[in-house]
Amino acid sequence: MSHAPEFAGRLRERIVIHAPVTAREATGVRLSGWQEVARCLAAIRPKGTGAEAEGMALSRMGRFEVLIRWREGIAVGQRVSWRGRYLQIRAISEDARKPDRLDLTCEETRS
Repeated sequence: MSHAPEFAGRLRERIVIHAPVTAREATGVRLSGWQEVARCLAAIRPKGTGAEAEGMALSRMGRFEVLIRWREGIAVGQRVSWRGRYLQIRAISEDARKPDRLDLTCEETRS
């Protein structure tokens, strides 16, 4: 694959991907938290402004594109932990010409 060396050199940031989990106590109280799905290297870059920046976004927090190697178990609604920040996965793109990678569109969250 001709893009392999270039792609591998771009993955410089260590991230952890978490999935939301919920459980109930014996008393019926709902507990929610996050379970680790994967640890991997990623290329992260700020995403440009668009329609979301004009008032249609869920928040005014930063948006990022996170590029990782393809893996199972990654889904919209999960979060990426990166440098003490949390990025909520809003969309996942897969390019048929580059099946070895996933492009995650993320938005920063407060916790």
